[in-house]
Amino acid sequence: MLKKTVVLTIMVVMSCQNIPSASVPNADSSPIQFMKTSLQVTVRNNIGNVVEGAEIQLFTSKEDYQKETNPVGETAYTDGKGRAKFVGIEPREYYLNVEKGDLNNYGAGIKTDSLVAKRMNKVTIIVE
Repeated sequence: MLKKTVVLTIMVVMSCQNIPSASVPNADSSPIQFMKTSLQVTVRNNIGNVVEGAEIQLFTSKEDYQKETNPVGETAYTDGKGRAKFVGIEPREYYLNVEKGDLNNYGAGIKTDSLVAKRMNKVTIIVE
């Protein structure tokens, strides 16, 4: 009986306390985006092996790609699986400049298809 009284007393005391609520920012009219448009680039050499440490830059136009000006975001580098990600980018076509040492993608595979919004888009680039 004493145990029930103590528990009941604690519950009454806690319910009477003024617990501050969390501050909630005002909502704006922009839609909530749970998944950001992203691009995962996998880099392979001409015999199919992944290339670690390749430098990747994205460009929105062929002119910027050719001049290597106005890249989208930061330069990314491939990991041990030959992958690099660009997160929170616009759903559009991109030109890719991929290099590692004397390997590059200048011969082919420089442009993506139009990316699908709010998805992880994937492309594989071959460097020679």
